[in-house]
Amino acid sequence: MRLNVATFNIAGGNAPDLTAITRLCERERLDLVGLQEVDRNTRRNPYDMPALLAGQTYTYRFAAAMPLMGGEYGIATLAAGPLQASRAVAYTTHGLEPRVFQRSLYTRDGVTLAVYNTHLSFETPALRRQQAAELLAAMRAEDGPAVCFGDFNCDQSQDEWASFNPLRRVNGNSTWFESFIGRDDTMKVMTIDNILMTPDVRFEGARLVPTILSDHRMLEAQLIIA
Repeated sequence: MRLNVATFNIAGGNAPDLTAITRLCERERLDLVGLQEVDRNTRRNPYDMPALLAGQTYTYRFAAAMPLMGGEYGIATLAAGPLQASRAVAYTTHGLEPRVFQRSLYTRDGVTLAVYNTHLSFETPALRRQQAAELLAAMRAEDGPAVCFGDFNCDQSQDEWASFNPLRRVNGNSTWFESFIGRDDTMKVMTIDNILMTPDVRFEGARLVPTILSDHRMLEAQLIIA
């Protein structure tokens, strides 16, 4: 099974152009997309953002991390086909904002893939290591292949990615992609968005998709699952 996939922090607080993001996903012919910084019926974005992003092309699952401005704020997964058994798991530790990982199942051609999506805390590497341990334990407990999309906020050193071993990674496998294109003087590296996979998943064709729709770039790859 081959799947075109991507992860994209859409910067929900900046009133993103949802129609343009959906068109981007369609243009790239993406089968699975992990989205971060997604609002749902907040005062700053008073509409169901994940439903609008899905449009007529995708199914979606939204996972709220916290209440915000009369609505919810979190992450969402889009899929070209059904997503089943979706659930959100709150990390036991977090910084100023609660954080979650989302887990769903996606089946195509008789193969079932566990699909994770997350957005880790920005405050400290130590906090992210604790969250990484919880995410890693969940993914390693899967009976079959698993992938995780996310903004992992590993912004102090690329050595932070060692917390996710033995998962494979798209960003930093052979090339480092600077996916954050905003300005933040506290960040030492900009390679913070990634797609992580269990060892039974391969990938090819990794790239950043040129776009000015967010302060992040979309990271895209093709998964290969036997």
